[in-house]
Amino acid sequence: MTYYNEIYFALFGTMFGMLTISTIPYYRNNSGAEGYWLSGIPLAGGLSYFLFLLAPHVHRGLLTPANFILVAFTLGPAFLMRHWLGKDSRKALFFIAILWGFSAAFFEYLRLHGNFQQRVLLVVAWLVAACIWTCIEAHSLYQQRKSFYILALIASALLGVIVSVMRLILIFSDTPSNINLYEEPFLQIMLRFVLGVCLMFISVFLITHANERLHWINFSIQQAKDKSESMNEELTQLVRERDHMLMINSRFSTVSSLAMFNSAIVHELSQPLAALNLTLQEAQWRTKTADPSLQTSIEYSVSLVQKIGQMNHSLRNLMMAQKPDFETVALDSCLQDILPILQNEASRRHVLLGTPPASGPLPVIANKVMFERIVFNLVANAMDALSSNATPGQKPHIGMAFTQEIRRDQDHVVLTVTDNGPGFPKHLLSSDWLHFQSTKETGMGVGLILCHYILSTWRGELVLANQPSGGALVQLWIPLSKQANPAA
Repeated sequence: MTYYNEIYFALFGTMFGMLTISTIPYYRNNSGAEGYWLSGIPLAGGLSYFLFLLAPHVHRGLLTPANFILVAFTLGPAFLMRHWLGKDSRKALFFIAILWGFSAAFFEYLRLHGNFQQRVLLVVAWLVAACIWTCIEAHSLYQQRKSFYILALIASALLGVIVSVMRLILIFSDTPSNINLYEEPFLQIMLRFVLGVCLMFISVFLITHANERLHWINFSIQQAKDKSESMNEELTQLVRERDHMLMINSRFSTVSSLAMFNSAIVHELSQPLAALNLTLQEAQWRTKTADPSLQTSIEYSVSLVQKIGQMNHSLRNLMMAQKPDFETVALDSCLQDILPILQNEASRRHVLLGTPPASGPLPVIANKVMFERIVFNLVANAMDALSSNATPGQKPHIGMAFTQEIRRDQDHVVLTVTDNGPGFPKHLLSSDWLHFQSTKETGMGVGLILCHYILSTWRGELVLANQPSGGALVQLWIPLSKQANPAA
């Protein structure tokens, strides 16, 4: 073997080995098919050149696996690009594997019984076909997304085709049939060297383009993440506005009569409800492929908008027909439904809201939507009082608790709402408190009257008092359902 051939095979074997090592970080991040192709392509190239280096010293039979590992190496880029294009290559891989196996067996036969030109023709035909196929797949990949490295890969593959054809022409025109691979003339060694450079650059540009693709993917992920965070902020603001709207709705009042109250609330809420519903539907469509927790939050927002509509409908029935819809209601369950909204509003106002301890079912004959409205109104009144007149040195606090009491020989469910504010003025605790009076400068005194009226339709009662330790106390007395109390 000549000195030039030793340098040639050792040099390219080492360079492909270094390219294989350079793909290890990428392989760790992409353990699927792409990682296998990127690591396997230069590994096959390095292995083939080291087998060429060892063949004269070990056994000439190593030439067959060396040549056909080199063929597999040149086929690899086309398969990798098909993977990037999203094409199914299983049938092509199966067909080429069979043809590759038959060609390897035929090459071994030529090595034993044929001549050098025949063996070179067989291998170079594979190399030319692989390079042309690589150019075709690379062109399709370039059409999908422009990349300088793909253009450079196409140029390297085309140069490889030209050099291979020139090598064939020289072998068949000027060289005796008994020439040995390791005794080729210097010009053919140089052509083989240029071909090796072309194949090496194909691997280099593949790896570089893979890094470029990884950068594109990371950039796309970051853009999606930024967009998701922006949408989350918008949804958070939307939830806050929704909660604020519910609180406003729960406390809406008029100056003249309850009929005017109904007309005003229907008019004022119809358009905002429709706009909020459309906004939530659009957000739900835009985030249909996002994080499932975000979808859950939007669905919850939609359900709350529907709850406002139900509240509006119930108020309309109450004011127009003067008779609410009755149903069996579990008051503890109703309170759990609206606690998140109350907690959000309390957090916004820096008020500590104490939730009632878990209790058993507390069924009454009432109206779920109207009960929620009463609770909204009472808690909002307490928050207003605490915002302006909190007890010095204490954190504003609102407490809620359910109990069961007997009043006028009938079992009642009692919801008690307390705060540590200044309490009720004396005129509101007198027997004639059911007038249009308010403790707030801008208040009209309708909220408590409306609560009292609704409770009276349920045969219940509203009780106002001040706590001995300071702060207001409001109790809602609602008769317990007879189905829940057989002794009644």
